[in-house]
Amino acid sequence: MDQAKRNFVARAAVFGAVGAACPGVGAFAAALAKTPPMDLGPFYPVERLVEDDADLTRLAGHTDQAKGQVLDLTGRILTPDGKPVAGARIEIWQANAAGRYAHHGDTHAAPLDPNFQGFGVQKTDGEGRFRFLTVKPGAYPAGSFMRSPHIHMDIAGKWDRLVTQMYFPGDPLLAQDKVLAIDLIPYGAKTPAGIFGKLTPGASTADPGATLCLFDIVLRNG
Repeated sequence: MDQAKRNFVARAAVFGAVGAACPGVGAFAAALAKTPPMDLGPFYPVERLVEDDADLTRLAGHTDQAKGQVLDLTGRILTPDGKPVAGARIEIWQANAAGRYAHHGDTHAAPLDPNFQGFGVQKTDGEGRFRFLTVKPGAYPAGSFMRSPHIHMDIAGKWDRLVTQMYFPGDPLLAQDKVLAIDLIPYGAKTPAGIFGKLTPGASTADPGATLCLFDIVLRNG
């Protein structure tokens, strides 16, 4: 493991910067909206051929970082009353910056990125916090429409399992993404704000120039 990757993995384990970025439990005055369940998708990496740590942008033995806009993806897993879910397992997987999954079922013509891990897993700390370093995924074709950029997540708490996806606010492809539309049928015409990451370019303390992406996840029971 190179030094940059080693340093990030160590920081992710202690979550120092995340605690400063996320509100305290006492800041919640009302019940939080539960994060919507969403489709697992066809590209879950059942067979994992690379590392699965918290830094998806660097691989051991590789000198180059993954291509694309680097995201410092941080947040907390909470109950609706704002209590942290400690020890929850969170997995993420996604397409690379060109819109291609490292999965044998993805036949999209976009190139693979040999420096992109594509999958990561960790457990939340005592305050329910998690942190990954990744890249913003690219869009890709899905039949007659385009899938807007998104990151898949599978969360196993003490009582609940939630499969969901995080999207990016303001993306022009959101309105025509039929997979997203199907997932949001129970919510009618109003798109839940809880599906979007909150982006702050240049605010990351984990990687120079990375975009901080805050995304809290609210489980039904914890």
